[in-house]
Amino acid sequence: MQNPTAATLYSQKQIPIGLKNTIDKTLSEYLKDEKLASYNIDNLKQIIEDSKINFNIKTIKWDEDGSEKSTSAEVASILGMILTFIIYMFIIMYGGMVMQGVMEEKTNRIIEVMISSVKPFDLMMGKIIGIGFVGLTQVFLWGILTTVLVSGSLFFFGGNTSPEDMVAAQMAAQGVNNVAAGSSDISIQVQEIINSINFGMIGTSFVLYFIGGYLLYAALFAAIGSALEQQEDAQQFMTPIMLLMAFSLYAGIYSMNNPDGPLAFWCSMIPFTSPIVMMVRLPFDIPVWELALSFALLFATALLIIWFSAKIYRVGILMYGKKPSIKEMIKWVKYK
Repeated sequence: MQNPTAATLYSQKQIPIGLKNTIDKTLSEYLKDEKLASYNIDNLKQIIEDSKINFNIKTIKWDEDGSEKSTSAEVASILGMILTFIIYMFIIMYGGMVMQGVMEEKTNRIIEVMISSVKPFDLMMGKIIGIGFVGLTQVFLWGILTTVLVSGSLFFFGGNTSPEDMVAAQMAAQGVNNVAAGSSDISIQVQEIINSINFGMIGTSFVLYFIGGYLLYAALFAAIGSALEQQEDAQQFMTPIMLLMAFSLYAGIYSMNNPDGPLAFWCSMIPFTSPIVMMVRLPFDIPVWELALSFALLFATALLIIWFSAKIYRVGILMYGKKPSIKEMIKWVKYK
């Protein structure tokens, strides 16, 4: 009892972590009660329980016109992370489809027929844009579904009633039904939190970042696919790209706790990480100039990567029987 910090559990086989945690919790509670009882203070346990408080912070945002709106850091963080994971998965999924399609056409020699009537650049962009439209279609379908769900939530929580009317109704009914009054108060807060989120700006930015990020990475995937014949050979070239995207995801997760910090800012400006990291920052009302600069850098870099990848694509698509190195692929860019 003087130093109840450890116990030893013997077993003939490996102890499951669930059993270990259960025993740990049971013994800890027992020893805690025994130690409290040793102080010989009446109702000490009840005093400690009564001293515990459940403290919640309500956040309010001031608009430019001075009006106040309830906000929720939790809702903003969850929304940002959902958008981050969606755009991360979409870029990997549809970028991978571009690379796989290019490799299949090259392996099946279909490309030799197509290249006789279509320029390599047009062929590459046609595949990138075609698969990109498939991705955008899915994004819009998800957007419509989200709009329906949000509209339904607003209607359910009294979206057609102003907050002032709801407060008046709550005050009038307070003496009659306290439960209904409490429910009305929650409804007002939920509606204000939903209204505080600029879904139009976030949705538009999501689509633009998806387009920019997809064009950038899909062009790289197309260049890699054109230089290879076997899926197994792609690992060497895919590893740097996947590590970069993994870093973007972890940077986005970290930025959720500090969306205005240095890591969040710079990663939302760097074109290779901005489509993912900026998704976390969008619900936190970032300055317009940061958003505009990020868009400009992203699309300018995407155009540069497309030009770079097209140079590799036009040479690599007709190369057979040899696995090129990164150094050799860079030389292809200089070919005229």
